[in-house]
Amino acid sequence: MTEPISPSGERTRMPRKKLIAIIAAAVLVAAGITVTSVTVANANAQETARQCTVALKDGASASKLATASLAATDAALVAVTSTTLPANGGTSTAYAARPGVASIAPVAAVAATEAVPAVAEVAAVAGRPSGADLVSAATTARADLAEIVIPTTCTERAQAERIVALTAAEKTATTALDTSGTAMTADFTAFQSEEAARIAAEIEAARVAAEAAAAEAARVAAAQAAAKKSMSSSSGSGSSSGSSSSGSGSSGGSGPSGSHPVGGGGIGLGSNNGACLTSNGMGGTKLCGS
Repeated sequence: MTEPISPSGERTRMPRKKLIAIIAAAVLVAAGITVTSVTVANANAQETARQCTVALKDGASASKLATASLAATDAALVAVTSTTLPANGGTSTAYAARPGVASIAPVAAVAATEAVPAVAEVAAVAGRPSGADLVSAATTARADLAEIVIPTTCTERAQAERIVALTAAEKTATTALDTSGTAMTADFTAFQSEEAARIAAEIEAARVAAEAAAAEAARVAAAQAAAKKSMSSSSGSGSSSGSSSSGSGSSGGSGPSGSHPVGGGGIGLGSNNGACLTSNGMGGTKLCGS
């Protein structure tokens, strides 16, 4: 700082106290600027640390939920490949081959007119994706979530901002995976129930058919046995009748009227209505004494 000039042209010296005061003020200003800069820097560092702490904590929580969702979906994707039904219900077809159902809008009943026939009411049918579609949706959602990796360190605000963005994306992807996994699991459960009912119905139909076949076989066997017994009875009756007739003829031949005398002797009175018969020598008979 220059010294003031007197009217005579000579420089006058500034009082010492005033000079000290000016210097002290300058020092204080410089110190104030330094303090302010340090304070601002410290405040910025603290805010950065706070943002990183919050971002890392939220990111860790989101990652934990994502890990649980991935594990549950992995288990569900394995479960839907099984064809073994619960409670010994049998073996189902593959879930991936389960067809989808197209939705049908309800149709109100229409009364018949001269120009238009009556239309019956049609109930609404809810559509549903096929098993393969639901498995594909869960698989895709799983891949989308697995791609998101949230950093576990943070030292700058830019890093904190990136962690916050990734955390939001991971939460959204986790929700999508949970939704698709739940839909697939619920549909698989319904599929297993339908398959168990179908198999039980087939088993019952086979049982009824087997019983009907057994009853028919028993009826045919009984009919055949009855027919065989009837034929045996008829054959036995015919043989008995023939034997009786044959015996009767022989008996008639040996009687007085039908016998041929032996050695020419007379048969005796009373034979041939009281006439006496004797052999004629040629195998026949003649009246005695003729």
